[in-house]
Amino acid sequence: MPEIKYHPVHDDIKGEQFDVFIAGSGPIGATYARLLVDRGYSVCMVDIGDVHDGHHPGAHLKNEIRFQKDIDAFVRVIQGALSTVSIPTSSMVLPTLDPAAYHVPPKGGKDGDAIITHGRNPKQELFDNLGAEAVTRCVGGMSTHWTCATPELIKGVERPQIFPSSDTNDKEEWEKLYKAAKYLIGTSDTQFNESIRHKIVFDALTNSKDFKGRGVKALPLACRRIGDGPYVRWHSAENIYGKDFFVKTPANGKGIFRLLHSTRCTKLYEKGGEIQLVEVRSLIKAMDKKNEEDSDFAIKARVYVIAAGAVATPQILANSEFGGLRRQETAGTKNVLIPSLGKYITEQPMAFCQIVLRQVDQVDKSEDGKDKDANGNVVVRPPWWTKAVADHQKAFPNDPIKMRVIGSPYQDPEPQVNIPVSKEFPWHAQIHRDAFSYGEAGPLVDARLVVDLRFFGMQHGVPENRIIFEDYRDTYGMPQATFHYLPTPDRAKQASDMMEDMMKAAHVLGGYLPGSNPQFMTPGLALHLGGSIRLGHEGEKSETVADYNSRVWNTKNLYVAGNGTIPTAFAGNPTLTSICFAIRSASAIHDYLKSPGHVNVPGPYLPTASAEKYRTPQEFKVRETVQDPTIKATTDEWLKWVKDDDPHVTLRDLSDSVFA
Repeated sequence: MPEIKYHPVHDDIKGEQFDVFIAGSGPIGATYARLLVDRGYSVCMVDIGDVHDGHHPGAHLKNEIRFQKDIDAFVRVIQGALSTVSIPTSSMVLPTLDPAAYHVPPKGGKDGDAIITHGRNPKQELFDNLGAEAVTRCVGGMSTHWTCATPELIKGVERPQIFPSSDTNDKEEWEKLYKAAKYLIGTSDTQFNESIRHKIVFDALTNSKDFKGRGVKALPLACRRIGDGPYVRWHSAENIYGKDFFVKTPANGKGIFRLLHSTRCTKLYEKGGEIQLVEVRSLIKAMDKKNEEDSDFAIKARVYVIAAGAVATPQILANSEFGGLRRQETAGTKNVLIPSLGKYITEQPMAFCQIVLRQVDQVDKSEDGKDKDANGNVVVRPPWWTKAVADHQKAFPNDPIKMRVIGSPYQDPEPQVNIPVSKEFPWHAQIHRDAFSYGEAGPLVDARLVVDLRFFGMQHGVPENRIIFEDYRDTYGMPQATFHYLPTPDRAKQASDMMEDMMKAAHVLGGYLPGSNPQFMTPGLALHLGGSIRLGHEGEKSETVADYNSRVWNTKNLYVAGNGTIPTAFAGNPTLTSICFAIRSASAIHDYLKSPGHVNVPGPYLPTASAEKYRTPQEFKVRETVQDPTIKATTDEWLKWVKDDDPHVTLRDLSDSVFA
């Protein structure tokens, strides 16, 4: 193993160590960076992916004008951004192949023994795979193409308990955290209020006997409408970083921030419960084979946060020999740092269909000029509705769609309706129109008539459902992840009930779009994997990874973050809740760095200096117990940045100049 030296980024802080190292640049990593840099701490962040938009790192790609005008075109962007985690090997036996073409002789004369292995996972079985589970490798992560849905997890059904001994304290903590998280990402439930389709779908479900009393509401979304027009600015990690974050020289009172893109977080080195060093690889430098040995570097920090996603975070920890490797379990290795790494994963079974809105009669005009429905009742429309219809009909008098249900505007905003989780109906429903990696309406149906129904179920964590990591490598040189996941019988029954519920909602709204009939999607497609690095309380150490400050058990300065930390079953999008945990955790890191017992080891850590003394192999002896931190409420002082203003209105100007 070649000698490793410090990364040149240490020159930017005069050869000293960084206060905080963060792996992962999505909304969760961005939360840590923003809060800690604002408190004056130096932060070095790495991401394995590239920067899509150099002017706006981590920006949502759907904000491009072409996708604002054609939402179905964004489907291709999402498909291109996702990389499937675990693909089983497959047969190369092709009966119609030219007999003279190359073929692999079957082993032992058995048909089907010849398989494709490159880029595939020989250990992955088809029956227990999360076949659609995927990752996004770029600055901003999945927030560069997500739906921006930011619901709160429901108490008593989905939401974890930070303070299980006091409902009052737990409620107050979550209220503070959710308020802060919504401020950071810019959640709103009013941006589609002036949408005719939204109002039609909302009213139809609210007035239906099957959904009356189910709490039908607007889907909370991280976005802002641009003026009074049809276009929306979708939020992402860019919004959390905020304006003027990526600067060489920070403003007074703020810490230095450096982002290294196309840089793999490879391995952490631990001794006595303290992370000594992180090893990273410059993937750009490693592209040239002659530089490969010189592409690995060390970064020294006081605190290490791994926020690389529900798959990549345990993958980095497994590569550090902290647990989660099949080899360790096969050999019966004792005293690994994180024995429950990758276990108790949770997943969301998902049902999907698309409908074409139901045919209704046109509005009849009475003698006094008032609109009336088919029963002769006067239809009262708000001013924005009647104006939108009148303006559209004036501009497009030959538009064939003139149903009163639509009102016809070509640029009427999409419906964004939510039926939240409840104990009686433990699934989260989104009735809307958006781009996913599937569900493209196509050119044969007017897109104004198409509505998507996506229902997300729940699966609680059990030890048999897990990610385990192999010795052979994935395409990025990290241990290959293998899934072992099957729904438990009770949750499988719930998924069946959920499908029936979705079909009832579809029947209220219209008829199925051919090709998009009710169907269960491939496991993993929700992309909301949880539990792989789950949090727990003191009595749950044997089945969890970290405490409710997100600090890994028996370590002093290692923190995990992201959707994988959520220990409970959940059906809604978990991003807002993961931001909440990051806010709490950043506060705990602040307390740790300010504590009198913490010693800052001075440098220099210069690029010319060797880091080998910190590069010690993982030890599997009896471990000394590291004292657990106190789990306390987040202080109002830590959340003093939460204001009554709206920072997302002015985050990005609408300039068309490249040099602005």
